[in-house]
Amino acid sequence: MSETETDAKPGKRGDTRLRLMVAAERLFGERGLHGVTLKEINAAAGQRNESALHYHFGSKQRLIDAILGQRVKVIDARRVERIDALMAAGQERDLHAILRATFEPLTELLDTDDGVRFVRFAAQVLNDPDFDLPSIAVRSGYEGITRANALIVALLGDLPPEIAVQRQRFMLEMALTSLSIWTRRGDATTDAEGRAFFIANLFDEIAGALQAPVSPETLAALKETTKP
Repeated sequence: MSETETDAKPGKRGDTRLRLMVAAERLFGERGLHGVTLKEINAAAGQRNESALHYHFGSKQRLIDAILGQRVKVIDARRVERIDALMAAGQERDLHAILRATFEPLTELLDTDDGVRFVRFAAQVLNDPDFDLPSIAVRSGYEGITRANALIVALLGDLPPEIAVQRQRFMLEMALTSLSIWTRRGDATTDAEGRAFFIANLFDEIAGALQAPVSPETLAALKETTKP
Protein backbone atom coordinates (compact mmCIF):
# COMPACT_ATOMS: atom_id res chain seq x y z
CA MET A 1 0.00 0.00 0.00
CA SER A 2 1.35 3.42 -0.91
CA GLU A 3 1.95 6.41 1.31
CA THR A 4 -0.90 8.23 -0.41
CA GLU A 5 -3.44 5.48 0.22
CA THR A 6 -2.36 5.06 3.84
CA ASP A 7 -2.41 8.75 4.69
CA ALA A 8 -5.78 9.30 3.00
CA LYS A 9 -7.62 7.04 5.45
CA PRO A 10 -10.07 8.75 7.83
CA GLY A 11 -8.64 9.94 11.11
CA LYS A 12 -5.19 10.74 9.77
CA ARG A 13 -3.72 14.19 10.21
CA GLY A 14 -4.12 16.22 7.05
CA ASP A 15 -6.94 13.95 5.90
CA THR A 16 -8.77 16.64 3.90
CA ARG A 17 -5.65 17.74 2.03
CA LEU A 18 -4.74 14.17 1.10
CA ARG A 19 -8.28 13.28 0.08
CA LEU A 20 -8.24 16.24 -2.27
CA MET A 21 -4.91 15.12 -3.74
CA VAL A 22 -6.09 11.55 -4.28
CA ALA A 23 -9.33 12.70 -5.90
CA ALA A 24 -7.52 15.21 -8.11
CA GLU A 25 -4.90 12.68 -9.18
CA ARG A 26 -7.59 10.22 -10.25
CA LEU A 27 -9.72 12.76 -12.10
CA PHE A 28 -6.76 14.44 -13.79
CA GLY A 29 -5.48 11.03 -14.89
CA GLU A 30 -8.84 10.11 -16.39
CA ARG A 31 -9.79 13.41 -18.05
CA GLY A 32 -6.73 15.63 -18.29
CA LEU A 33 -5.67 18.66 -16.32
CA HIS A 34 -8.10 21.01 -18.05
CA GLY A 35 -10.99 18.56 -18.14
CA VAL A 36 -11.68 18.75 -14.41
CA THR A 37 -13.01 21.64 -12.35
CA LEU A 38 -12.03 22.44 -8.78
CA LYS A 39 -15.67 21.95 -7.82
CA GLU A 40 -15.59 18.39 -9.17
CA ILE A 41 -12.42 17.63 -7.20
CA ASN A 42 -14.00 18.95 -4.01
CA ALA A 43 -17.07 16.77 -4.59
CA ALA A 44 -15.02 13.65 -5.39
CA ALA A 45 -13.05 14.17 -2.17
CA GLY A 46 -16.30 14.35 -0.19
CA GLN A 47 -15.89 18.01 0.67
CA ARG A 48 -19.12 19.97 1.06
CA ASN A 49 -17.20 23.21 1.47
CA GLU A 50 -16.41 24.31 -2.08
CA SER A 51 -13.53 26.47 -0.84
CA ALA A 52 -11.66 23.48 0.68
CA LEU A 53 -9.34 23.01 -2.27
CA HIS A 54 -8.53 26.70 -2.51
CA TYR A 55 -7.87 26.80 1.23
CA HIS A 56 -5.39 23.91 1.12
CA PHE A 57 -3.66 24.62 -2.22
CA GLY A 58 -4.62 28.05 -3.48
CA SER A 59 -4.81 27.04 -7.14
CA LYS A 60 -4.95 24.10 -9.53
CA GLN A 61 -1.28 24.70 -10.37
CA ARG A 62 -0.24 24.33 -6.74
CA LEU A 63 -2.41 21.25 -6.37
CA ILE A 64 -0.67 19.59 -9.32
CA ASP A 65 2.73 20.59 -7.95
CA ALA A 66 1.81 19.10 -4.57
CA ILE A 67 0.81 15.76 -6.10
CA LEU A 68 4.00 15.59 -8.15
CA GLY A 69 6.12 16.60 -5.18
CA GLN A 70 4.71 13.98 -2.84
CA ARG A 71 4.88 11.19 -5.39
CA VAL A 72 8.30 11.97 -6.80
CA LYS A 73 9.82 12.24 -3.33
CA VAL A 74 8.86 8.65 -2.51
CA ILE A 75 9.82 7.27 -5.94
CA ASP A 76 13.14 9.11 -5.96
CA ALA A 77 14.17 7.74 -2.57
CA ARG A 78 13.82 4.27 -4.04
CA ARG A 79 15.74 5.42 -7.14
CA VAL A 80 18.66 6.53 -4.95
CA GLU A 81 18.79 3.07 -3.39
CA ARG A 82 18.85 1.47 -6.82
CA ILE A 83 21.62 3.76 -8.05
CA ASP A 84 23.69 3.09 -4.92
CA ALA A 85 23.39 -0.64 -5.62
CA LEU A 86 24.25 -0.11 -9.29
CA MET A 87 27.40 1.82 -8.39
CA ALA A 88 28.43 -0.76 -5.80
CA ALA A 89 28.15 -3.45 -8.49
CA GLY A 90 30.29 -1.47 -10.93
CA GLN A 91 27.44 -1.06 -13.43
CA GLU A 92 27.73 2.68 -13.99
CA ARG A 93 28.45 2.07 -17.71
CA ASP A 94 25.62 -0.45 -18.14
CA LEU A 95 22.77 1.42 -19.83
CA HIS A 96 20.17 -1.28 -19.14
CA ALA A 97 21.11 -1.27 -15.45
CA ILE A 98 20.81 2.54 -15.37
CA LEU A 99 17.40 2.44 -17.05
CA ARG A 100 16.18 -0.16 -14.57
CA ALA A 101 17.43 1.92 -11.64
CA THR A 102 15.78 5.00 -13.13
CA PHE A 103 12.37 3.65 -14.05
CA GLU A 104 11.72 0.51 -12.01
CA PRO A 105 10.86 2.54 -8.89
CA LEU A 106 7.94 3.74 -11.04
CA THR A 107 7.09 0.51 -12.88
CA GLU A 108 7.06 -1.39 -9.57
CA LEU A 109 3.91 0.55 -8.69
CA LEU A 110 1.92 -0.85 -11.60
CA ASP A 111 0.48 -3.79 -9.68
CA THR A 112 -1.59 -1.42 -7.52
CA ASP A 113 -4.54 0.82 -8.34
CA ASP A 114 -2.70 3.60 -6.53
CA GLY A 115 0.34 3.26 -8.77
CA VAL A 116 -1.79 3.07 -11.91
CA ARG A 117 -3.52 6.28 -10.86
CA PHE A 118 -0.21 8.13 -10.56
CA VAL A 119 1.13 6.90 -13.91
CA ARG A 120 -2.02 8.12 -15.65
CA PHE A 121 -1.77 11.47 -13.88
CA ALA A 122 1.93 11.90 -14.73
CA ALA A 123 1.22 11.13 -18.40
CA GLN A 124 -1.45 13.85 -18.44
CA VAL A 125 1.04 16.33 -16.98
CA LEU A 126 3.55 15.28 -19.63
CA ASN A 127 1.05 15.91 -22.43
CA ASP A 128 -0.21 19.24 -21.11
CA PRO A 129 1.18 22.31 -22.92
CA ASP A 130 1.29 24.29 -19.69
CA PHE A 131 3.90 21.93 -18.21
CA ASP A 132 7.34 20.83 -19.37
CA LEU A 133 7.75 17.66 -17.33
CA PRO A 134 11.23 16.68 -18.63
CA SER A 135 12.59 20.11 -17.70
CA ILE A 136 10.77 20.01 -14.36
CA ALA A 137 12.38 16.64 -13.63
CA VAL A 138 15.87 17.87 -14.47
CA ARG A 139 15.46 21.04 -12.39
CA SER A 140 13.81 19.25 -9.47
CA GLY A 141 17.04 18.77 -7.54
CA TYR A 142 16.02 15.26 -6.46
CA GLU A 143 19.14 13.19 -5.89
CA GLY A 144 18.01 10.10 -7.78
CA ILE A 145 16.91 12.00 -10.88
CA THR A 146 20.12 14.07 -10.85
CA ARG A 147 22.38 11.04 -10.52
CA ALA A 148 20.52 8.98 -13.12
CA ASN A 149 20.64 11.88 -15.56
CA ALA A 150 24.39 12.28 -15.02
CA LEU A 151 25.01 8.58 -15.71
CA ILE A 152 23.03 8.73 -18.94
CA VAL A 153 24.76 11.95 -20.05
CA ALA A 154 28.13 10.25 -19.55
CA LEU A 155 27.09 7.38 -21.82
CA LEU A 156 25.85 9.76 -24.52
CA GLY A 157 29.01 11.84 -24.47
CA ASP A 158 29.87 11.04 -28.12
CA LEU A 159 26.62 12.56 -29.37
CA PRO A 160 26.20 16.25 -30.23
CA PRO A 161 24.77 17.87 -27.06
CA GLU A 162 21.54 18.94 -28.80
CA ILE A 163 20.85 15.36 -29.89
CA ALA A 164 21.71 13.91 -26.48
CA VAL A 165 19.36 16.31 -24.70
CA GLN A 166 16.52 15.63 -27.11
CA ARG A 167 16.97 11.87 -26.77
CA GLN A 168 16.74 12.15 -23.01
CA ARG A 169 13.43 13.95 -23.44
CA PHE A 170 12.30 11.17 -25.80
CA MET A 171 13.28 8.66 -23.10
CA LEU A 172 10.95 10.13 -20.50
CA GLU A 173 8.16 10.74 -23.01
CA MET A 174 8.39 7.18 -24.34
CA ALA A 175 8.47 5.63 -20.89
CA LEU A 176 5.56 7.55 -19.36
CA THR A 177 3.36 7.39 -22.45
CA SER A 178 3.93 3.66 -22.89
CA LEU A 179 3.27 2.94 -19.21
CA SER A 180 0.09 5.01 -19.30
CA ILE A 181 -1.17 3.07 -22.31
CA TRP A 182 -0.44 -0.19 -20.46
CA THR A 183 -2.59 0.94 -17.51
CA ARG A 184 -5.63 1.12 -19.80
CA ARG A 185 -5.68 -2.66 -20.02
CA GLY A 186 -8.29 -4.44 -17.99
CA ASP A 187 -5.66 -6.75 -16.52
CA ALA A 188 -3.02 -4.06 -16.00
CA THR A 189 -2.66 -4.77 -12.26
CA THR A 190 -3.01 -8.57 -12.44
CA ASP A 191 -1.04 -9.78 -15.48
CA ALA A 192 2.38 -9.82 -13.80
CA GLU A 193 4.03 -11.94 -16.52
CA GLY A 194 2.72 -9.79 -19.34
CA ARG A 195 3.73 -6.63 -17.53
CA ALA A 196 7.27 -7.93 -16.91
CA PHE A 197 7.67 -8.70 -20.62
CA PHE A 198 6.23 -5.33 -21.62
CA ILE A 199 8.57 -3.42 -19.29
CA ALA A 200 11.68 -5.38 -20.31
CA ASN A 201 10.90 -4.76 -23.98
CA LEU A 202 10.24 -1.09 -23.28
CA PHE A 203 13.67 -0.74 -21.65
CA ASP A 204 15.25 -2.43 -24.68
CA GLU A 205 13.50 0.05 -26.95
CA ILE A 206 14.59 3.05 -24.88
CA ALA A 207 18.20 1.81 -24.77
CA GLY A 208 18.17 1.35 -28.53
CA ALA A 209 16.75 4.81 -29.10
CA LEU A 210 19.34 6.45 -26.86
CA GLN A 211 22.25 4.68 -28.55
CA ALA A 212 21.02 4.73 -32.15
CA PRO A 213 23.54 6.00 -34.73
CA VAL A 214 22.94 9.56 -35.79
CA SER A 215 21.96 9.70 -39.45
CA PRO A 216 23.40 12.21 -41.94
CA GLU A 217 19.87 13.59 -42.29
CA THR A 218 19.67 14.37 -38.59
CA LEU A 219 23.11 15.99 -38.57
CA ALA A 220 22.15 18.10 -41.58
CA ALA A 221 18.87 19.13 -39.94
CA LEU A 222 20.73 20.01 -36.73
CA LYS A 223 23.17 22.15 -38.69
CA GLU A 224 20.25 24.09 -40.18
CA THR A 225 18.89 24.87 -36.71
CA THR A 226 22.22 26.30 -35.58
CA LYS A 227 22.77 28.64 -38.51
CA PRO A 228 23.25 32.27 -37.45
